[in-house]
Amino acid sequence: MVVSGKGLIQQRKIGTNEVINFEVSGDKIEAVHMIPGYTHNIINLSDTENLVTVMWANEQFDQSKPDTFFEIVE
Repeated sequence: MVVSGKGLIQQRKIGTNEVINFEVSGDKIEAVHMIPGYTHNIINLSDTENLVTVMWANEQFDQSKPDTFFEIVE
């Protein structure tokens, strides 16, 4: 959720080339669900304003069983 600034959230299902784009703004606060099995990217669209986000998870991260892996959205 972007609470200040303007940004672009991109999501891509791993194993595909289809990218889903969400333009977001603190002027119209809305939640974007990060879907399991998708990689995501968050881009600040302003050269002068900070992008401020709020994020939460439904469970605590377990370092002994990581389920988060880096993969480029492109």
